[in-house]
Amino acid sequence: QRPSGVEALVLALPRSGALPIWANLVRPFIWAGIIAFGVSVVIAIFLARSVYHPIKRVTEAAGKIAQGQYGQEIPVAGPEEIKELAIGFNQMSRQVKLSQQRLRDFVADVSHQLKSPLTSIRGFAQAILDGTAGDYDTRIRAAQVIEDESKRMIRQVDELLELSRMQSGQIQMAREPVDIKELLEHCRDIFAIRAEEKGVLLLKTDAVPLAPVIGDIDRLEQVFSNLLDNALKHSPPGGEVSITGRQTTAGAIEITIADSGPGIPSEQLPYVFERFYQVGEVRTGVGLGLAIAREIVLAHGGKIEAKSPPGRGAEFTVVLPTSTPNPSG
Repeated sequence: QRPSGVEALVLALPRSGALPIWANLVRPFIWAGIIAFGVSVVIAIFLARSVYHPIKRVTEAAGKIAQGQYGQEIPVAGPEEIKELAIGFNQMSRQVKLSQQRLRDFVADVSHQLKSPLTSIRGFAQAILDGTAGDYDTRIRAAQVIEDESKRMIRQVDELLELSRMQSGQIQMAREPVDIKELLEHCRDIFAIRAEEKGVLLLKTDAVPLAPVIGDIDRLEQVFSNLLDNALKHSPPGGEVSITGRQTTAGAIEITIADSGPGIPSEQLPYVFERFYQVGEVRTGVGLGLAIAREIVLAHGGKIEAKSPPGRGAEFTVVLPTSTPNPSG
């Protein structure tokens, strides 16, 4: 029996009727989840492929380099990090290729340059051993040739090693003020006796003031000594070798060493600084002196070039930056 004064309204719904309502509410969330999962899978596959293929190319290229195929480069593509990886790998590949090429050049140069003195040494040593050099004077001459050729071999190997170390950046240049005018006078004094013996007039350097250069005085002396040696070697008796220096308007000094020799053919001028390059039939035996001079000049932030005006011999010009700006620049 219901208490008096109490009224109640009861609504009831069968359980089977509530399930469709819950299904309608949950269904959009389920589809959204399925779509999100599908999109994430597609994105993950895309990202994986964009990373996997570049990494695979790097791995394959590295394997080829390990097999001796040094000219490997990979395309710079993909995400930013992959691009940076490709750029770094390509730089490494080029350096490895350059190092291997320098090693092959060094071995080839040593083999080529040592073949002649070794042949001479073997021939004269054999003459002493088998009695062909029977008298005292002949044995002395053979021994002298062996000594001279041995010294030439040592000098060539030392120059090759020095050039290789310079090209690989293993030699550090000193950084101190260098009075170029004084250095040129010193180099001229060194070669004055040799020029006089050959009958070549070695002209004095110009009295133009030159700003100091920050560099290695010993290495710069080697540059100008090599150039003077080359000029005297190719100047005939009665010829002239001149040394001139001037200040440029670009904050640099320019030193020119010119000779009165037969000159250099124009088509061969670009190669005179290559190691052991033989220039034509009139000007040979360039050897390593000019190649070493170029490396030293480049290490000082300068440049060197060769000119050969018709009928005026050869001119080698060295441009070096000065330690102080040119007031007129």
